[in-house]
Amino acid sequence: MANDLNRVTLIGRLTRDPEIKTVGGTSVCNFSLATNRTYVTNGEKKEETHFFDCDVWGKLADVLKQYATKGKQLAIEGRLQQSVWDAPDGKKNSKVRIRVENFQLLGGNTGGSGGGGANSSYSQQEVPMDAYDPGYASDINEDDSVF
Repeated sequence: MANDLNRVTLIGRLTRDPEIKTVGGTSVCNFSLATNRTYVTNGEKKEETHFFDCDVWGKLADVLKQYATKGKQLAIEGRLQQSVWDAPDGKKNSKVRIRVENFQLLGGNTGGSGGGGANSSYSQQEVPMDAYDPGYASDINEDDSVF
């Protein structure tokens, strides 16, 4: 049987300073990334912007919080993760986020003072991501939302 692939790679800018908290003794950092696309239609130049909610766990969360600020350009790599919960009115709600497994701070910064060098790369390669989010999808409901 063929394996499926769930992989996301984006380059964009942070829409706000990353927020960090601790869940089960592990740091989790939540942020939003904006990506722009410019294209031409009928001779008219157009631009569209998309916003993506992201989270990163463990030491990477601490590094991101320390060096990244609103406006900082960031390359991320990770996977899509869908959370599903029951709302108080009985309806099922869901949200898709990007679970970041690697990131690289890029040169641009339109605000704030990000450190870590112009092109610093950070990876969670040596530690499986499951070590940083034990039961994440099943244990967190809307009332215990990460953010």
